Amino acid sequence: MPTVAAASDLWPGDRWELGSRFGGAITDTSIRIDGKVESLSLLRTLGPKRAVEFEFSADQLDFGINFGLEHQTFSVNYLTINREPLWDPYFLVGVGVIRFDAPGPIRHGTDGMAQVAVGGTWSLLQSRKLLFRADLRVRYDFNNSHQPGQDGFGDAIVSVGLSLPLSSLR
Repeated sequence: MPTVAAASDLWPGDRWELGSRFGGAITDTSIRIDGKVESLSLLRTLGPKRAVEFEFSADQLDFGINFGLEHQTFSVNYLTINREPLWDPYFLVGVGVIRFDAPGPIRHGTDGMAQVAVGGTWSLLQSRKLLFRADLRVRYDFNNSHQPGQDGFGDAIVSVGLSLPLSSLR
């Protein structure tokens, strides 16, 4: 009779992961990809079902102003992970700060932000030493640079990338 592995059986032990992702942003109430997003992250697992992530992201958004709106963000994210044999789906919630540069009328500023996401990681190697990661998130920020089309509904971000486990305590 086959047995099903428990989450703790699939868990390689607490570790750090270095990650890089890229993707696109759908801004406010737009229905199209309006810019590009890149991010770097350092994630620390806290047992088989939780993790904390420190993330730096940058984006360049069109907003009808020839990609003139740029953001840089730093966030701390909390992930709840559901370990499965073939992939690890997760739910993410995070808070941070966002800095913007824009053509005007408000040219730059720094404000708070919050984000939620659903995503997953897949092991690309049997050793789990290289992971593929994808997520869909909604970012809400409190900045208002009065750009064309900016209506305060936040941004949807779709991203994919790789994560490299750096260590394991097991």
